[in-house]
Amino acid sequence: MARHSRYLLLVKYSSDEWLRLRAGLVFLAFLAYYLTTAYLLPYGAGPDYSAHYDGAKFLFAHERLAVLPDDASALQFTPYGSTRALRPPLAYIAAAGVAKALSWTSIDLKILFRAGSALFGALTVWLAFLTIARFSKSQSSALVGALAIGLLPQFTFIASHLNDDSAAIFSVTFLIYCLSRTLEGRAPGSLALMTGLAFGLVLISKFTAWLFLPTAGLIMLLFARPERGQWLKGIAGFSAGVLIGGGWWIAFNIWHYGWSDPLLFKISSEISQQFGRIKPEDVKGFAASGISFSELILGDYKNFIDETLAATIGNLDWLRLRVGAPQYSVYLLVLMIAIGYLLARWLMAIGSWISGRGINEPRRLGFESLLFGAVVFQFLIYAYYQWQQEVQVQGKYLLPVLLIVVMLFISAMQAIGRHRWIHQNLPVLSFGSHSVGRRISVFPILAVVILISVHVDALTRFVVPFYSPPAQILGLGRFESLNLADRNIVSTTRNLTLNVIEEGWEIHATSRDPQIEFHPAVCNSFTANNLMAISIKSDTDGLMQLFWSDGRGFAARQGESSMAVRFLAGEQRILLAVGNGPCKQLRLDPTNQMNSTILIRSIEIAPLSIRRRPFYLRIFKSLSTND
Repeated sequence: MARHSRYLLLVKYSSDEWLRLRAGLVFLAFLAYYLTTAYLLPYGAGPDYSAHYDGAKFLFAHERLAVLPDDASALQFTPYGSTRALRPPLAYIAAAGVAKALSWTSIDLKILFRAGSALFGALTVWLAFLTIARFSKSQSSALVGALAIGLLPQFTFIASHLNDDSAAIFSVTFLIYCLSRTLEGRAPGSLALMTGLAFGLVLISKFTAWLFLPTAGLIMLLFARPERGQWLKGIAGFSAGVLIGGGWWIAFNIWHYGWSDPLLFKISSEISQQFGRIKPEDVKGFAASGISFSELILGDYKNFIDETLAATIGNLDWLRLRVGAPQYSVYLLVLMIAIGYLLARWLMAIGSWISGRGINEPRRLGFESLLFGAVVFQFLIYAYYQWQQEVQVQGKYLLPVLLIVVMLFISAMQAIGRHRWIHQNLPVLSFGSHSVGRRISVFPILAVVILISVHVDALTRFVVPFYSPPAQILGLGRFESLNLADRNIVSTTRNLTLNVIEEGWEIHATSRDPQIEFHPAVCNSFTANNLMAISIKSDTDGLMQLFWSDGRGFAARQGESSMAVRFLAGEQRILLAVGNGPCKQLRLDPTNQMNSTILIRSIEIAPLSIRRRPFYLRIFKSLSTND
């Protein structure tokens, strides 16, 4: 009997070792991949790159956190008057620390700081693998889940440039890993310490990660049970973990800013008022347009839900680089299956309760429901911020709870595989087939192939051509001039006076936002792509911006629905590439300087064709040509 017990212990130990080994290989593979993409991605590709760089650079140079206003002269401030030095510092501590360790490489700091995000990305995938392996009791399912997270285009992009979202996703994933282990039975003291550490890391990662803490606290109250007689030890371990992980930051803030400002909200407001160049009243949410919160979500105002989903899956760079149908379709399917699984679980649980049968795995159902509630809560707070405070439709704010959706998806696929109908009609999908004495499940293999293929497709069709565009052949048609003497080509003007004179249009700007909206008939002169030539004479330097729209309003998306160019005082001819689809509205903002006068002598439009340079097969060197 003793020998049998030792054998069982040996088998269990061996299984855990294999799990850690495979998780370690997953970590190393993704770390290598993210370090490569971080090195290759051009500087400036990530949103707010200069602000993030400033936050990490201060820590790298001074080896301490900044204290304001004393260190204001050593920092840069955004147009909002904010600085990353007053945000939770985990991402910048990691970036500065890794850069110090890798300083021998002589890589530019602007690129080297990204290694911190790559590390957080790889750690997130590693934790996701371990979490799903324990939760699903299947390492093949864990690989599928890890790939689903690690190869999500938006997540890969976040792991490739300096930002604080990588720290937020990592810390919440770490906390979910700790919470999922409470389902395994009574928690040892080491788990209490580790859970406290995860709590603390969430505190110093990013405000968007804090949204998960109420759910985490509720799960701990309902599911966490220390070993017998270890309550005080567990509480002490958890408290110590919180202090080590992030409580020290709150203590630091209290020491420097007082008890009234432990989270730096007060000092941030004061600094914003001092250094901000954007007026608070100019920052508006959807509510400022008279839209109700229910209209925003249920009415999908301005495609809010669609744009949020697209940005969560992949809207890269400065929200200028979208991926394609394969990427959006696969991950939307994952989301729908996850939601459908939980709804089906509840319907079956209610049916079992009504019929008097016991509910299958009630603790697991409660745990999954609370986790999904965290996803809903994250989305609602995100949507409320867009509605009430500021429009920033960026799906990265939802990614801290990405692991939850993937866990529910894996649970759904396992539940489908166990269904009686699948056993009877599609046994190959449920059990696989015999091969060298082992059963091979079809689902993990198929899922791995699909996820890798979809990711490679995004790289080759969208990401690489965007940052390293292939050679193109441009064809330019004949320029046609607009008749500036005809005032009917102008529908409305705002914040300017426009006089038609013999030389063209004489415009005097009465604000920094003068606008000329053309009659829709002007769009008849446009094809899918065009080149617009505008000859001007200006008394000041300025910025000219052209907007085009399909009829749903104008948006300042450079290269997608607008084009801006700076000009100098004097005579010049400005060329603008215009158009990426049907044109129904056209607007020209001639300058951004108030009380300036500009003369537009002519506006000309020519069709522009853009196509790839053809491939010429050349095996033998020509003696007569040099092509």
